[in-house]
Amino acid sequence: MTTLKSDKKIMLTYGGLESSKDTVGTDFAIVGIPFDIRTTYRPGTRFGPDAIRRAFGKDSFNEAVGIDTAAYVKGVDYGDLFMRNPENAYLGPITDEMREIIKTGTVPIVLGGDHSITFPELLAYKDVYGPVSIIHFDSHTDTWGSDTDKEHHDHSTPFRRAVEYGCIDPKSSIQVGMRGGLSDRSDFDFADNAGLTHISAIDIHHIGIEKTAELIREKVGNNKVMVTFDIDFVDPAYAPGTGTPVPCGFSSREALELVRHALIGLDIVGFDLVEVAPNYDAGEITAILAGRLVHEFITCLACRKAGITEYGKKGMNENV
Repeated sequence: MTTLKSDKKIMLTYGGLESSKDTVGTDFAIVGIPFDIRTTYRPGTRFGPDAIRRAFGKDSFNEAVGIDTAAYVKGVDYGDLFMRNPENAYLGPITDEMREIIKTGTVPIVLGGDHSITFPELLAYKDVYGPVSIIHFDSHTDTWGSDTDKEHHDHSTPFRRAVEYGCIDPKSSIQVGMRGGLSDRSDFDFADNAGLTHISAIDIHHIGIEKTAELIREKVGNNKVMVTFDIDFVDPAYAPGTGTPVPCGFSSREALELVRHALIGLDIVGFDLVEVAPNYDAGEITAILAGRLVHEFITCLACRKAGITEYGKKGMNENV
C-alpha cells in the first residue's frame, strides 16, 4: 500500500472558502479568535472557531430569503489570529490585526472565543470608522466592572469598556435579549446612564420578533453598525454548548428570524459570533446553529449588494 504525502497543509475553512490572508477585493472575511482566558465561569470557547467551521450545512443558497449569496458576495477564510501572550496582552494583537483587515474594506465575520474579544475588535473599528453603533444579542448586559479599574477586562465587561473608550455611539446602539445573571436592577445602571437601549427577553416574548426588529432598526438608523451575537442569546435547549447558559431564551427559528428582520438592509461593517463552547455541545447542535447564523450574516451582506433593503420574502414559494 502506497501512502501519498504532501507538504501542503490543508486548512479547515468555513463553507469551503478559500484560505487567504489577502482580504483586498473581498466582501467578507471569516476570522477566528480562539480565546477564552477571560471567561468567568466555564472555559472552552477557544475551540469555538474550529467547531463552527466543522459544523454541518453551509450551502450558499438562503431558502428563507430566496437568494444565492455566492452570486453577490465573495469571501475568504482568513484563519485564526495568533494570540501571543494572551494572558497579559491580548488587546493589542487583536486590535492591530483587525484594524489591518478592516482597512482593506472587507467586512470581518469573527468566530470567537469569549465575549471579551469584542472590545479590542471595537477599538479597531473606532480607529477606521470612528465610533460605530452596535446591535448586541445576548442574555447578559456585559457592562459590568467598575469606574476605578478600567484596565480589568473579561467577558462581562466589553461594552462598558467600549463606552468608556469611545468605541461606540451609545445613543444609536441597542442590547437585545437580556435575562440572566442579574443581581438586581442596578446591573443596568451603567447602560442606562450611558444611553444604551436594551430590550429584555421577557419584553421580546411579549411584543414578538417583528416588533423587536422594528425597534432595533429605528435605533441604529443609517449608522455604521457592528453586530455582536453571543450564542447564549438562544435558549440552552437549542444551544447548550456555551459557558453561561440561561433559560427562557429563544428558539433557533426565533433567532434566525430576528436576524433576518432586524439586520437586512443595514450598513453593517462587522460581525462577531461568540461563546460557542463545543465541550458542552450535545450532538454539535450549537455549532450547527452558529454556522447557520454566520450564513445569515453573509446573507445580509449579499442582500445589501443585491439592493434588498428588508426581509420581505418568507420562503422560496412566493404564493404561500
